[in-house]
Amino acid sequence: MTQSMDTKKLEIFKMEHKKSLEMKLAKLRDTISEDDASLEQEIIKIFRVSLLAHGKDKKQMRQIAQISKVLGESLGLDAVYCDRLEQAAKIYDIGNVMISKKIYEKEEKLSFEEFKVVKNHTFIGYYVLKAQGFPITDLAAIISAEHHEWWNGGGYPAQKKALDINIASRIVAVADTVGALFRKRADRTAWKYKKIVEYVEARSGIQFDPEVVKVFLINQEKIDEILHANF
Repeated sequence: MTQSMDTKKLEIFKMEHKKSLEMKLAKLRDTISEDDASLEQEIIKIFRVSLLAHGKDKKQMRQIAQISKVLGESLGLDAVYCDRLEQAAKIYDIGNVMISKKIYEKEEKLSFEEFKVVKNHTFIGYYVLKAQGFPITDLAAIISAEHHEWWNGGGYPAQKKALDINIASRIVAVADTVGALFRKRADRTAWKYKKIVEYVEARSGIQFDPEVVKVFLINQEKIDEILHANF
């Protein structure tokens, strides 16, 4: 009974935050009188601010975005796409805003029900971002849906594998992991960069695209500079 009530509370909390974000976006669309590019940037700004207010680390957000761009460029993706990737990599996690901060910041192991709620951030983020209808938010929507998929099919939510996963998602999967491990959390210390590099290399072909890991290793000095930069 208690577990059921807790789950219901979590769902109500999630819906309240979803409605709040949607109201802000609707108000912006009704009042702004600028071109589509300006509107897109204003919407992206709202997403970034919402993530920061929910506990996302600003420095980590920039690290993931810049690492993603470096990896994309090294893979030979065109400049326009890499610029969009950099911006999309700042907002793809917007679905986490709909997750209770009590769960999002929990130090102990999540319960089965809590982890089910957390996994929903991929779907929520996809629909919120896709609804905006802009190139950057469309790309961010794909990343939101797929950044927890694994190269070998062992991820979630759809158990996609290999090239069925969009290249942007495969890139951000590496950048997100690097950024997360480099940051200190309540339940663990920040990892040393050398240990992170070894971890990413060991997960090649399992969690990560081998080609993305290859360019990560080629650019590891540049990525080290990004992680240690004062933003």
